[in-house]
Amino acid sequence: MNLLEKEILFMVSRLRCLTESQFNKIYNYKRESKRKTLRKTLRRMCNDYILVKFPCNINYRGYKENSYLYYINGSCEYYEGDDLIKTLIGSDVAVRLKLANFEMVRFYRNINIGEHNYNLYIEYIDTFYRRKQVLFDIAFNDKIDLSKYETLKFDIQKTTIPFFMMPNVIVVTNNLKEYSNLEYVPKNVFFTDTSLQNLFKYL
Repeated sequence: MNLLEKEILFMVSRLRCLTESQFNKIYNYKRESKRKTLRKTLRRMCNDYILVKFPCNINYRGYKENSYLYYINGSCEYYEGDDLIKTLIGSDVAVRLKLANFEMVRFYRNINIGEHNYNLYIEYIDTFYRRKQVLFDIAFNDKIDLSKYETLKFDIQKTTIPFFMMPNVIVVTNNLKEYSNLEYVPKNVFFTDTSLQNLFKYL
């Protein structure tokens, strides 16, 4: 297994799934020959039964993706519908952190803190070598219960995740306008749309 194949395998195993367009963003090859090498490598890994791919043609609730989707062959979790979109947005977050030269220390999906579920937990080191923690809630046309975040400072003391700070919570929604003029939002809770345009503002 060459270095590129090892990198691809590590990323897919950590993030659970990635699309071909997300791989293209990570490697950002300028020359067509390099892009062809990436495509050939992904195809070879599928032929060798290391990866499995599915067509991914999503235009749903403000999120678009139309490239192939890659999992580790034999993975026990394959996603569809809203779960697939939430998973791909989580992978998008990880790709953006990698491109910004952030180091990911921990990346967990679908974690329970207290009685509440969060779609992502990420512990990372930013470009100023600051170690931070952040939680993500990804909501599609769901009414967001802000009271969930009121107890977070108590809930993080009851989890096995070693929290060393009060984390920001970034809520990704396809209905951003509804939440932009709320009278009260907990000070560590921020909203962004599915394009993740303001992601680094809240990290």
